[in-house]
Amino acid sequence: MPERRSRAEQLRSALLWWLGLVLAVAIWHVAALGQPAYVLPGPAAVVEALEGLAREEELGPALALTVQRGAVGLGLSCLLGIPLGWAMGTWSWLRELLDSWTQVLMSVPPIVVVVVGMIWLGPTAGVVVLVVTLVTLPLLTTTVRDAVAGVDPDLLDMARVFARSRAWTVRRIILPAVAPPVLSALTVAVGQGVRVTVMAELLSTTTGLGAQVQQARTNLETADVFALSLVMAALTLALELCVLGPSRRRLSQPSV
Repeated sequence: MPERRSRAEQLRSALLWWLGLVLAVAIWHVAALGQPAYVLPGPAAVVEALEGLAREEELGPALALTVQRGAVGLGLSCLLGIPLGWAMGTWSWLRELLDSWTQVLMSVPPIVVVVVGMIWLGPTAGVVVLVVTLVTLPLLTTTVRDAVAGVDPDLLDMARVFARSRAWTVRRIILPAVAPPVLSALTVAVGQGVRVTVMAELLSTTTGLGAQVQQARTNLETADVFALSLVMAALTLALELCVLGPSRRRLSQPSV
């Protein structure tokens, strides 16, 4: 019975998710009826614009560039932020020393990072990577820091009493406690990364989805802007459904 109940809840959740999406499209369609296309294009016009972008064979290369830049920036953020957050969660003196750094990074607007990056690197793809790294780094660092610092001390004491090795303690106690919040933060970082990548491309490069958004804005092709926004949303959703979501569910299952 619990398994059937769980399946029923999953089905209900999926139906409500799709119902919410259909409701959003319906509201969008009604709102667009009274507006000119250059102000608010309807769903049909946006789908037509998306098909036009695909036919021009410019969407695929632009999407690949955006994904590559965002992945490099997010990868660097993980390489720096996860070990740093782990160290800050382990040693209180390091946490107190570097907390001000993370707070400053979190308070700096991404547009400022773009401007500084363009001064340092010029209008290049390196600016995009820099912006994504610096914007997502404090989120990952603070999440790992809090997760490591919040591991149940009674479990750690038990591991010491039973003379368990450090590797066993990390694998059996610390990682199961740290992985779920870190993956949740990574989900947010992916969404942030997509948005920031496109913004940085729009301001600093002539390639990628951001550059296409800039071109569409210049030509007042609002339907193209909406179509490109749908591509970005679909990219984030695909990463969540195909990679991050399954990873969270797998880690939430009790180990045998």
